[in-house]
This record gives sequence, structure tokens and C-alpha cells, in this order.
Amino acid sequence: MKKLLFIFFSLNYASILHAQNSPDTLKKEQAKTNADDPSQFITRVEIYNELQHHDNNGNDLYLNQTVFRTVLKIGKLFTTRLDLPFIYNSMNTPANYKQSGIGDISFRLLGYKFLETGKSAFTASIEISLNTAQSPLLGTGKNLVIPVISYSRIIPEGKFLLACVLQQVNSVSGEETRGDISFSKLQVIGIKALSKRSWVVVAPEWYLDYVHGGLSMNLRSRLAYAPTGRVNIWITPSAGIFGDFIGRYQWSADIGGRYFLFREMNFKKKKGG
Repeated sequence: MKKLLFIFFSLNYASILHAQNSPDTLKKEQAKTNADDPSQFITRVEIYNELQHHDNNGNDLYLNQTVFRTVLKIGKLFTTRLDLPFIYNSMNTPANYKQSGIGDISFRLLGYKFLETGKSAFTASIEISLNTAQSPLLGTGKNLVIPVISYSRIIPEGKFLLACVLQQVNSVSGEETRGDISFSKLQVIGIKALSKRSWVVVAPEWYLDYVHGGLSMNLRSRLAYAPTGRVNIWITPSAGIFGDFIGRYQWSADIGGRYFLFREMNFKKKKGG
């Protein structure tokens, strides 16, 4: 049953830098429109499709997930989030479990911005993943509690943003036949502006499994483009580097987009222009 836990651990945590107003520097004002910086709370909707390849005891295993996400900013310091995944799992089982359908729905109960200066910010949140999958092949079988903290810093001279996100995931209830879940995940997000409307993201992530032991790593990268001030689109090729953790794939690729709501357009005319 271990392989059935793929879905939650493999959800997309990679990053998007919202397009910059200037191709030369990354300024304080521009950072406030950076939806991929975990410290910046911006109301938006997103949809992406990800295909993952895993080695299932020498056999090819493919997971495809389409995730619809909504993020809602509440005032200046709070945020919530909801993820609704639709999953396909190529694994065949003797029990003939359903191979496609709704996976584990997850949501951020509350995110709070503790500190923000001109170049850095610190946030904390509590997130929940519910055992809502329509089949054992499509979810963890457990309800999960996930405290998260993040720190980000802007390096204006290099048009660069660096962020760190630390999560602790623990199962609290669910199906007794499924194994307990307890692991930490550290993701480092580096975002480099290439031009006024394009950017690249490199986001290595490490997993420390407290149930089965061992350290594992995935390396995610992303190329993104902003055709308008309210729209981002991207493609994300990724690779598993080492380790036996269930969330470590051989390779992954996703495409997606987001639309920003209730905010000013990012590409604005200069005053007097």
C-alpha cells in the first residue's frame, strides 16, 4: 500500500515569479506582486496538469493530476487556499480500484504574515489534507495536519528572490489499514527575472521521512511567462535526484496558468504617459 501514498506528497509546490515592471532590477514595489513568494498573499485562481513517472518495483508507473487552486487574501496579513485535484493512476490492482477521480482535497486554514520589511518577510500557516479520494489509488487514506513556515528575501541587484519553506506533515486519523505518515519537507526557491515578462525558477526540495527513515530529494525547475499583467503561464520539468521517499519521482512535467483577481494590473503606464 506504500505506493498508494504518492498523490499528496507529489502535489506541486514549485514556484512562479510574477512578471516584473522593470527588466533591470527587482524592487520592493515589484515584490508585492510576486505570487510565487510564499510571503506575498495575492488573490488568484490557478490550474495545472502534472505528469509524474515513478519506478514501481521495476515497472513504469504514471500519475497524472489536474489541480484547481484558489487563493484568497484576507486583509493585509491573512490568506486561505483550496486545492481540488483530479487524479489518474496507471497502477492496476487485484482489487480493481478506481484508477481516476477526485483525490485528497487540501486547504490552508489560515496563513499569517508575522513580519515584512523592504526586502524580507516571514509567514506561518496551518494546512489540512482530507481523506476524500474516490479510490485508495488516488490518495493517502489519511487526514493530515501540516504546519508551514516560510522566509523570503529579495536581492535587487541580481534581479533575484530567494525563499525557504519548511513543512511538517503528520497523519492524525484515517484508514487503519494505511500506514502512518510523518515527514519534514524543506524547499528552497530561487527566482531569477530574465526579462520584463519572463523568469526562471529553480526549487530543490528535500524530504526527511520519520516513519521509514532516510533523506530524499527532487529538483524542480520552471520557465514562466506573463502575457498580461493578470496572467501567468508556465512549464515545469523536474527530476528525482536520490532517495526512497514515496514522493520522489523519476521525472515530472507540468503546464499551468494563473489569473490574478481584485488587484491592479501589473503592467501599468507611467504617469503622464
